[in-house]
Amino acid sequence: MKKKTSVVTGAIVAAAAAVTLATPAQAGAGSAQGPNPYKPHAVCGSGYTFVKRVDIRAADVYLMWNRQKNTNCVVTLKKKDVGTPTPVTASLHRAVDGRPATRPGLGSIQRGSFKYYAGPVYVRATGALRLGNASHLETCVFWAGSTSHDVDPGAWIHCNPRPRD
Repeated sequence: MKKKTSVVTGAIVAAAAAVTLATPAQAGAGSAQGPNPYKPHAVCGSGYTFVKRVDIRAADVYLMWNRQKNTNCVVTLKKKDVGTPTPVTASLHRAVDGRPATRPGLGSIQRGSFKYYAGPVYVRATGALRLGNASHLETCVFWAGSTSHDVDPGAWIHCNPRPRD
């Protein structure tokens, strides 16, 4: 009987060793963490509704809209490395003459190492915009998001509905 026990024990130890040796190679292939516990509505705040979502592999980038404030919000919610600080970016800029605005107050970007998301970033994106002596009615925004896993996620443009008079 003692011989059977040691053979069975040896088999269990060998199987455990094989699993232990295989685990590190497989750890990168799958996602061991759970889903991101945050939702874009909660991150942007009360009154924001869903406009668009873009899947950039390791994250989802959300564009939200608050009609009462005429304000957009962008948040990049991680899908990979959730709970571990890694580089994530969220950006939002008002469109001026078809390009992202660079003046203070017309855009925002948040980048850093975050556990769950980058953002929220906000910009008021409707109504008259005064640039020098000219006044423009701009309702479009440029928005983007990225992670360390996304080499070139791109940027997107969205035009908000015109405010009611």
